[in-house]
Amino acid sequence: MHISSNCAHCKEKVKSKRRDFNEQTWAVLLVWGEVDRVAVDQPLCTDCYEELREVLIDRAGEIEKALQQPAADQAPAKIAGKKAVGAEKQAPRGRSKVSKLAS
Repeated sequence: MHISSNCAHCKEKVKSKRRDFNEQTWAVLLVWGEVDRVAVDQPLCTDCYEELREVLIDRAGEIEKALQQPAADQAPAKIAGKKAVGAEKQAPRGRSKVSKLAS
C-alpha cells in the first residue's frame, strides 16, 4: 500500500494512502465531477476517501438504474465531455470507455 504525505484530491499535507476503487468507480467519480483525473489511483487522505465513499453510497441508485437499462434503450449522452455516437454508427469496441476514462 502506497503511503504519501499529500492527498491527491484535497492537496493537503496529511497522511494519505492509495484506495482500492476499481476502474468503474473512478470513471463514475470522474463523470460526476467528484474527482480530478490527476487524483485517479493516487493516495487519498481518510477524509477525502470517506467523502467519496459517501457520494458513491448516496448515488448508488443512479448507478443501479443505469446498469439495468439495456444499451439499445439508452439515448446518446455526453460522457466525459465527448458526445456518444448512436448505436448503429458505433464500431465494435476493443476496450470500454470506462477503461479509457480511468487511465
